Amino acid sequence: MKRHIFLPLLTYPDATSEFMIANAVALALHMQATLTVCAVEITIPDVSNALSSLIIDASKMARDARALSHKRGSALTQRAVDEARAASVELHTREIKVEEPFVVAALAEASRAYDLVLLELAGLSRPIVEAVLFGSGRPLILYPPAPFGGRIDHVAIAWDGSRAAARAAHDASVFLEQASKICLLSVIDEKPVTFETADYLVENLLRSGVMAEATRVRARGAPVGEVLQSKAFELRADLLVMGGFGHSRLREFVLGGATRAVLTSITLPILLSH
Repeated sequence: MKRHIFLPLLTYPDATSEFMIANAVALALHMQATLTVCAVEITIPDVSNALSSLIIDASKMARDARALSHKRGSALTQRAVDEARAASVELHTREIKVEEPFVVAALAEASRAYDLVLLELAGLSRPIVEAVLFGSGRPLILYPPAPFGGRIDHVAIAWDGSRAAARAAHDASVFLEQASKICLLSVIDEKPVTFETADYLVENLLRSGVMAEATRVRARGAPVGEVLQSKAFELRADLLVMGGFGHSRLREFVLGGATRAVLTSITLPILLSH
């Protein structure tokens, strides 16, 4: 069955980079998937009053923000259309118009109709990443703001024997099936890890005809998320697969250590699943 990828195009206050569009088109080509890009245009209600008008022109600021968001959305959508056409990737376009405070909820809901969501980790995008990760029910691939080739031949899986790790590995099955090599990475000095499950999973992958191995590393006090990324980068992995840990408390996300590190800084594409 054909896969369907979803790429939100953020427009305000920061915009999705052109790198991200190129990454999305390249991945869709590799997966032989459709790509839907969705321009997120923000709307800002006019809340100006006589007092605010004496200090700043709030109404003009709102109009300018809406105009900038629309302009960026149109430009990014056209860029995606051009790149997809050049790569012969099936592209669909959408747009969402939503008040700025409700962008995160709107994207979490919109993501539920697709197999995979792509997002770019930038300073102001973290609330959106968290909302999609924990609220969409779909896996997402998080990219650094840099160009990456679309081929994913070597996959690293962060493995601690947990339900979240198993869920993430399953959600990455489309990549595991096409990979030429898979490595299970386990940090052995951060918390108790059941190694037997890693060995059993490697055995199953080998039976499926995929080259797979288990690698165990020590954090030695360093953040686990950084250790996993560093080892995956050292092994020349094209993708790191991780389970996302977190829960909502008074609308604040309490994140596991590895997830927190990943949502702060990444060095390679990371598939996150919750």
